[in-house]
Amino acid sequence: MPLSVYTAGTTLYKTDACYNGLTVILLKGEKGPEVALINMEGEPVKRWAMDDAKGGGVPRARLLPNGNLLVLRQARGPSGCVQEYDWDGHLVWAYAPQDGLQVHHDVEKTADGNTLVLSREEVPEEIRSKAKEPERREMLYADVIQEISPEKEVVWEWHQCEHLDINLCCKVPAPVDWWAGAENNTLVDWTHTNTIQSLPENRWFDSGDERFRPGNVLMSLRQLDLVMIADRESKEIVWTYTGDYKGGLSGQHDSHMVEKGLPGEGNIIIFDNGASPTTDLSHCGASFVLEVDPEQKKTIWVYDQREQFHSNFTSSCQRLPNGNTLILEAAHKRLFEVTQEYEIVWEHVFAEPPFIQRAYRYGSGYCPQLENLL
Repeated sequence: MPLSVYTAGTTLYKTDACYNGLTVILLKGEKGPEVALINMEGEPVKRWAMDDAKGGGVPRARLLPNGNLLVLRQARGPSGCVQEYDWDGHLVWAYAPQDGLQVHHDVEKTADGNTLVLSREEVPEEIRSKAKEPERREMLYADVIQEISPEKEVVWEWHQCEHLDINLCCKVPAPVDWWAGAENNTLVDWTHTNTIQSLPENRWFDSGDERFRPGNVLMSLRQLDLVMIADRESKEIVWTYTGDYKGGLSGQHDSHMVEKGLPGEGNIIIFDNGASPTTDLSHCGASFVLEVDPEQKKTIWVYDQREQFHSNFTSSCQRLPNGNTLILEAAHKRLFEVTQEYEIVWEHVFAEPPFIQRAYRYGSGYCPQLENLL
């Protein structure tokens, strides 16, 4: 019989072994969702109440180096948007895409101050008509990535449906009547991108590998068990990764290149959910965090605890400055920090909804405003 009562709160804290800081999470506020910074004891020390003009949940929130907060507001239909709040909670910038696009899953500020936005769009009829399955010919969605200037101009965009084989699709289909809804089943929700990143400066490009030019866009396509890079200038797909650890990627999330100055810089880390593995039984009911050398496509480090660690959907991972990795096992509302030797040195279990999809930690030097909270 499964447990019905769980330990909640900060259950483990080895002070000297941790990267101490504040972690961005989502909380339930009195008037709607709130984004908060929690300390190492799990106590909220800063909150931002969300402006509900556009409504929706907050699947992604990122603290910016100037102390502002960048959030994605996701809702069914066209009501989602991107919002930026200053440290005092004032809404200072917002962007909603044109009709026909639905923002979802991720948003990121680029090095030059623009905003990278991920939206879902309907695949044009002339493309989807080539699909083998009749359901996909009738209704099909993919994603478009747009870069938005501070003046809200689209300065770059990339449509997945123009670059992918229409018949490259999920190997484990879900029926049109499954719980996520007809428009979200794996037949018509073709790519289901969940993470985008404008590549940072990195050692691969410094040594002459043009595939990893800063500004090229790294993306995670969950339905296709695929992580890939699109060249910003040519718009060609220049790098792909499906993995080879215990059968390869399976519904992965939060793929991103580790920035310069952090241990593992230039490598790509990925939360491999194990949502629907197709080739290796040992991936069933098990999630992995992978660190990959992208040039050789070689696995450098893996966090693998077999069936003791699993989140079939969402979740995140972050390389910390001390070499540890912060991992969100979202399905079980468990957030923990683990060393390179696989020792858990900090753990927090959330007691109640809302469902936490992403979590990121920031140290005292990240922005000036944090100095007074640590």
